[in-house]
Amino acid sequence: MRFLFAAALVIGAAYGQRGPTPYYEDTNNIPVSPEVRADGSVTFRLFAPKASEVVLMGSPGILEYTKKPMPLQKDDKGIWSLTIGPLPPGFYTYGYAIDGGLRMPDPSNPNLEVRRWGPTSSFIVRSGENSTIEERRVPHGSVHVEFYDSKNLDTERMVYVYTPPGYETAKAKYPVLYLLHGNGQIEASWTWTGRANVILDNLIADGKARPMVVVMPYGHVPREIKAVSPSPANDPAAIEKELLTAVKPMIESKYRVLTDRNHRAIGGLSMGAGQSMAIGLHNLDQFAYIAAFSGGGNRTEWEKADPAMLNRKLKVLWIGCGTEDPGYNGVKGMDELLTKMNVKHVWNQSGGGHSWPNWQVYFSKYATLLFRD
Repeated sequence: MRFLFAAALVIGAAYGQRGPTPYYEDTNNIPVSPEVRADGSVTFRLFAPKASEVVLMGSPGILEYTKKPMPLQKDDKGIWSLTIGPLPPGFYTYGYAIDGGLRMPDPSNPNLEVRRWGPTSSFIVRSGENSTIEERRVPHGSVHVEFYDSKNLDTERMVYVYTPPGYETAKAKYPVLYLLHGNGQIEASWTWTGRANVILDNLIADGKARPMVVVMPYGHVPREIKAVSPSPANDPAAIEKELLTAVKPMIESKYRVLTDRNHRAIGGLSMGAGQSMAIGLHNLDQFAYIAAFSGGGNRTEWEKADPAMLNRKLKVLWIGCGTEDPGYNGVKGMDELLTKMNVKHVWNQSGGGHSWPNWQVYFSKYATLLFRD
């Protein structure tokens, strides 16, 4: 018995069982948050007994509903809380600012938007209908993570790749969409936050989109938003070169994708919208579809382009922006330029601002137009 007791002490020590759980690791202090109710009202909670101010915010995320940061109230147990709503069905991001600091994620919520300048939290108010952003019992595709050594940028890079349901057992080749993120996101964002894989699973199951491979690369040169030591500049030409000479050849060698321009598309949000407009315009021999979500292209470059050539080569040129988006006037200006040039394109004006709820809808609409002939 003494031997067993001693062994138990050794094992407990080996697994870190050396005393009471530190307060900063005590899961008993984690409240339920966010609590999303059936009527769409949502309660946020945070255990922070020594804080003097906690503010609910999102940029834009939840701010599209609240319109301004909202203070939480503290109870006698040190739990801060706030109830808002009911919210319309959809996708929301939020975070807390504590005592005037930078926004941080909700420690109660494992659902994160992983951003280039730190994660924030997310949740869905469900519609009870067949929403394209909600998981359904349909055939699911796969998401692959590819690591490669970039000789152009002298660093390791990562690419997320979606393959449609049935890809692993089929022999057919598929069309391919290169889907680019914004300035604040990373290569994982279109999957973990944008839910591009969920959207495509649902659209394909509904017969509204063709099965396709989606490639989601990293859109910056440096990894960090602020590096300790000097880092290379964010050169648009370098990103274009990386996509065309490193990412695209790797995808075409490892995945069963069609390699003619009629089965290759590009699109992106915000920064990725500008990249898509530039890369697509510079390489019309390689892309027959271009989309820009909440972002525009270089007006000077597009003004110099031959409208007849654009109409002949582009099967779909798609542009969308919300009226509350800070960049709305610039994106609308691109629509007006293309209209003046008699360049065929789709203009999608919506409500809302510079946020994932719009980008998810824009992606859903663009995807249904791809590779139809």
